Formats: sequence, structure tokens, C-alpha cells
Amino acid sequence: MRASSVPAKAKASIQRPASFQTIRKLRNSPNPTLAYLYRRFLTTRLLEGVPPGRFLEIGVGRGRFFEDLVKLGFQGLCLDLNRELIAEHEKSESFRAGCVEFKAQNFFSVHERFDLIVGFEVLEHYAQDSDCLQKWVELLKPGGTLVFSVPAHMRQWTRNDTLAGHARRYEKKELVEKLENCGFQVERLWCYGFPVLNMTYPLSSAFFRGSSSAVHVLEEGDARMTDFEKTTSSGSRRFPGFSDWLFREQVWFLCLHAQRPFLRSDLGTGYLVKCSRRQV
Repeated sequence: MRASSVPAKAKASIQRPASFQTIRKLRNSPNPTLAYLYRRFLTTRLLEGVPPGRFLEIGVGRGRFFEDLVKLGFQGLCLDLNRELIAEHEKSESFRAGCVEFKAQNFFSVHERFDLIVGFEVLEHYAQDSDCLQKWVELLKPGGTLVFSVPAHMRQWTRNDTLAGHARRYEKKELVEKLENCGFQVERLWCYGFPVLNMTYPLSSAFFRGSSSAVHVLEEGDARMTDFEKTTSSGSRRFPGFSDWLFREQVWFLCLHAQRPFLRSDLGTGYLVKCSRRQV
């Protein structure tokens, strides 16, 4: 009988277990915080079945979720109030390839409509949060999708919230009512992070490092915000030294999946919402 003609290297790849192949496909892009990694992981799953188009990301901060959107076929615009962060992102491959624009601009001054709007940890900075939601309705095309996150439960308020300039942490009923009153239809609402973030979040404020120099931001401010200066600095906060290699999907693979049975509970540290404009 003839020996198999399949090369040894090919045999090795064929015989690798499915779990190995899954781990190889995990995103290896760094994330500024563990909570951001959780949001990024889940948002990618919320966007399954959403057709690619033009997106708007509000408050991009140090995040790199736009890389995932480009891989999914989207092109779009990322905004932040911090000019230094925008300058950093303009060095990215997505910017050089012409897939993503980065602007230091307040979303209230945008008049274009988008197929997808993403806003991680934005709404809680506004005392007048209904104004934000109404503007997001205006910015979203009919049939478009809004995905955003907010911190959950006032009982979990910590020094992090004060430093970031938050006006509130949300309760589920309050959030759903505000969305419906502003013209949104909630398609999915997950309370994420349990159990890991419930343990790590209260400790994280001791490790955050802010910018050591003055932050260059938009000069006009925004009276709708609780604290404009803290808000513009919040996107630049990061853990010292090790976040670039520590907060990667490959490292936290098991923990990211461990939260999935609890997403429809109300046990986590934040809400992740997918919604659309309500049909009139």
C-alpha cells in the first residue's frame, strides 16, 4: 500500500483540534481596559447579521473597535473630544487605507446619517442624556443600528465614575424607558461582566494613570455634560505599562465566554444595548 502523499506539515494542521483553530482566530489587538475588551468581544457578536455600511463611532478614546468594523466591511467616522487621541489614531493602518476618518468633533455638530452608530461609555457623561438619544435618532438611517454601552447600577458607583465625569450609572428599567421615549426600539440588552468585572472594577481605580500633561481638547465645551474636562480626559485613561499585552482576547478567552449565561440577568457592571429607530 502506498504511503500517504499528504506532507507532514499538512497532516499536523489537519489533526489540530477545533479548539486550537478557534484560539488561533481570536483577535490579538490590544485594548485599553478589561471592561473595554468585554464590550468589544460582545459587540462583535451583536453585529452578526448587520449588513456593512457607513458607521459613526462616538468617543473612540484609545479603543480600536473600528479595526473590527473595517474587517466586517464597514467604513466610517470616529469622533473624540480629545485632539491628542485623534492624532494618535491618524497613524493607524485604517486611516492610511482610507477606511476610517478621525475627527476631534462633538457629535451634536454632525448632520450626516449612518447605517451604524457605536458609542461605548458616552451617554452617562451627559446630565441631559435625552438630548443625546434624540440626536442619535437623527443620525441613524432608517433601518440602521445603534449599539452602545453604559455603566450599570448606582450601587456600584466608585472613584472611577467621579474621575471620569459621570452623571449617573443606569438601571435597566430607566434605560429602556428613556430609549423608548426617544424613539428607539430595543432589540437586545445585555448586562455584561459578571462575575469577573464585578471583582476587578472596584479595584481598578487604584491603577488608572491619567495623562501627565495638559490635554488638548475642543475649546467650545458642552454644557450638556456633567464635567467636560473630566469627560475629555476619560478616554485617555489606561492601566500603567501592561495593558497593551494583558487585555487581549486570547488571554481572557475563558472569562469572556463564562459571562454568557448571565448576560440576560442584571448582575453585571454595565449594559450593552442594540437598538433601532422605532417604525412610525
